[in-house]
Amino acid sequence: MANCIWILEKLNITRNDRGLCMKKRFLILFISGIALGLLTASGMSCVSYDTGLPADYWSLWTEDEFKALITPDCQLVKDCLQDILGDPPYELSKDGFDDIRDWVADNIEYMPDEEQWGVDDYWQTSEETLSLGTGDCEDFAILLCTLLGSYGIDAERVYVAIGVDDKGQGHAFLIEDWYLGGEWRVIEPQVEAQPFHPGRRFKDFNLADFLLLRHYEIIAAFNDFYYYDEAFPWDVD
Repeated sequence: MANCIWILEKLNITRNDRGLCMKKRFLILFISGIALGLLTASGMSCVSYDTGLPADYWSLWTEDEFKALITPDCQLVKDCLQDILGDPPYELSKDGFDDIRDWVADNIEYMPDEEQWGVDDYWQTSEETLSLGTGDCEDFAILLCTLLGSYGIDAERVYVAIGVDDKGQGHAFLIEDWYLGGEWRVIEPQVEAQPFHPGRRFKDFNLADFLLLRHYEIIAAFNDFYYYDEAFPWDVD
């Protein structure tokens, strides 16, 4: 998504060999303020397309075009999962979930579509992202959603989310309710499961996800089985 790098610039974030990191001074001040506020408030062919999708007009895509981007049965995805977790079968666990998330954050390098493809916006398949080792926000989200589906997380419980902030800037991330046993949470796929020291993490709450995603309103969400642009599952009482 062409605008997704804005979220990194807005928060003064830079990438090093370990993924995303905040500049130290900004991190200390920002986290201290947020923490105080929180305490106060208390097959090898992965898809039916040969390549990913040029996305200048993604708002005009069909539901099937969105769904086709999530490919948990792709052999390259299965091989990647085996490299991360070892030989299947897998027993679902929070550690396994975090290992998958950490691998995506650590091993895929952020690269704008203009640099990789020479176009404003291009949505890669997981096969392309794994082969290139690069992608932008929707490519991270598509890959993580695909790997979690291949791991065995039910489709009803994890989605790629497309969000827009009050300035009209777009970003792609994940929303899921498996990890906390039915409580929905958003995930920034470009950061690790525990990007800060344990003492700065509120139990299973990832502060980086809150800082990076709190201003986005989800306008669409999808996986290989479902597509929503209204009446989202997490809006149901």
